[in-house]
This record gives sequence, structure tokens and C-alpha cells, in this order.
Amino acid sequence: MSVAQALQIDCLNVGSENNFKNFHLYNHGKIYKSYSDSILLPNIIQIEKNLFMASFQLMKLMPAKYVIEKALAEKRINPKYPIIETSSGTYALGLGIICAEMGLPFHIISDQAIDDDLKRRLEDLGGYVQILSQTLSSENPQIFRLNTLKEYLTNNPQSFWPQQYNNPENQIAYTIFAEYLIEQLGNNLTLVGSVGSGGSTCGTIKCLRENNPFNRLVGVDTFGSVLFGLINEKRILRGLGNSLMPQNLEHCLFDEVHWVSACDAYLQTRKLHSLYSSFHGPTSGAAYHVAKWISHQNKDEKVVFIAPDTGHRYLSSVYNNQYLKEMSFFNKEISSSPLKVMDPSEVNNKWTYLNWNRRTYKEIMEVKNGN
Repeated sequence: MSVAQALQIDCLNVGSENNFKNFHLYNHGKIYKSYSDSILLPNIIQIEKNLFMASFQLMKLMPAKYVIEKALAEKRINPKYPIIETSSGTYALGLGIICAEMGLPFHIISDQAIDDDLKRRLEDLGGYVQILSQTLSSENPQIFRLNTLKEYLTNNPQSFWPQQYNNPENQIAYTIFAEYLIEQLGNNLTLVGSVGSGGSTCGTIKCLRENNPFNRLVGVDTFGSVLFGLINEKRILRGLGNSLMPQNLEHCLFDEVHWVSACDAYLQTRKLHSLYSSFHGPTSGAAYHVAKWISHQNKDEKVVFIAPDTGHRYLSSVYNNQYLKEMSFFNKEISSSPLKVMDPSEVNNKWTYLNWNRRTYKEIMEVKNGN
């Protein structure tokens, strides 16, 4: 019995005693060599007839693990010097877990966007977390963090920088995820994912299209993000979007791009939890928001969306009704359908989408500028 066969038990039959016992006996029979191995791949959960969720505990663990293990094997890491990266979220945690397992020192450069619980966890894993004060510079926080990191590397050239935004190994790491999707769901998919570094969406779809070039990719962004042609502004919805243009983002891979609001993402995150007991963060809610609409528009399309992390970091925000009231999100209506636009200049603060049609960023911006 293959892993795929074990995991593909029909959800309608799981209630039978024999299937329940077989499922749990099989999946509890494996002994992992490390914690990171045990959570590397997601669970595939069928939400609706043609809608599936790739439910990760910590998706960014995948590129962190791949990049560090490869660099160690190639002797590009000096274990006497820290692994250094700039992050305020899940990549920092993924890196921290891998470094703790391998006994490597690590140094995270972040800003005040990082929450205290994550900072404490990183420190407990043995890392040093450097929080940059916003009062020190009026620069874009991500640029300020990056400049601080580069200054550190100038003085400590023996340290290793994984470069999550620009290292092509970030994309390659998701090959195992793509192969797993094919094993679980077949070779004809629409992949929906929130976009930050571009690593997960672009890396996964590249591998999927090696098997079937007609597999579709839908990117989910938010307002104030520069990734798909908007102006850099303060973003309420974090974990997706970016104020820098990462090299791992290959625009020509995207068939469609959606911009969603924090309100829709937060409320859909809560719906995922209340309806399906799926405990995830707001980037998962944003992807679900788009994927659900796409699956309803295309009943013959098998749609899978990426849920990158759990909801533990968002208990005091997304899962807190008082916080939602303070943000004026509580009891609001979730947007039922997006507005279609022809170029990014038409995007406003409501759910919007653009048929990107696998064009380059330059091609899209020429349309925007009327060229």
C-alpha cells in the first residue's frame, strides 16, 4: 500500500470502523528522524467536491530545510558562524527549527512586526533575534532590514545567508510538494497560493507543468504590495505581498492574480475554522477566499489552495472578536465575487482580479501605461 493510497481514503467512508483503524494504524506506523521531517509535507483535505486544501503546519520549513541541508553538504556553511536571515514570520521559524536540529547558530534580523511569542520561540531554539526600531530610519522596513543584514555580512563574511527572496533553491525545494500533489490529486490541477517571495507558487507550478503544461496558477496578493504592479503602501494583511520585488517571483508563470483585503482574508480564515475545524493563519484564508470562488465558477476544475501555517500566531488578532471589532471587520459581509480589471491601475481596495495570462511584469506594465 503506497502513501498515496493510504491517504486517499474516501472521506465519506472514513467513518467505518475498519477504514478508521486502517488509516490510523498506517499513518502512526512511521518513525521520523526529526521533527522537521514529520511536518515537512502537508495534509491534503477535501473541502468541497472539487476544492482541496494543502494544509501545512509550517510551509516555509520546506525551503529552509532544503537550502541549509544542501549548503551543509556542499560545505558552504561554517558551523562556527551564524546562519543569518531577515524575516518577521514563518521563514524565521522554519530556519530556527532546522538550525536547532543541526546545532547551528542563527541570527534573525526583524522589525516590530514580529510578535513576542515568535521572538521567544526563536530565542528558545537558540537564535539571536535583532529587532530594528522604526524610529531609526524612515526607509521601507524590509529595505532597512536588508541593508542591516548586508552590513553584518560585510563584517562577518563567514556567515551564511539563505536569501529566501532571491535564492533559486527556494523554488527547487517545492519540487517534493508538487510531486506529492500529483501523487495525491492527479495531473490536472489549478493551484491557488498567496504570494510573498514567489518561491512556493512558482517552484510548485514549474514542477507541475513539467507533467502537464495546462496546470493553472492563481496568485493571491493584497493592496499596498508591489508584486503585481501596485504602489508600495502600508499593508494591513501580512504574510503575503511584499514591498520589494523578489527574484524568485516569475510573473510569466501566473494565469490569474487576485488582490484581496485583510477583512475578507480574516473572515474567511475564521470560516475555515468554524466550518471545517481548519486552524490556519490569514494567508490561508486569503487563498481559500479566491480558491472557493474559482472552484464554484469551474465545476470541472480540480482546485487546490495552499494553507501555509497554523493559526497559533493569530489568536490575539484574527481569532479575537474584540480585535476584529476594533478593526471594523466584525460581522461584516465577505465579498461574494471579484471585480475584473484589465491592468493594475484599475485595482481599488475591493477584491479584484486580473487575467495575467502568463505575461511578464513588463508586458503588464506596458498595458497599464498605455504602451
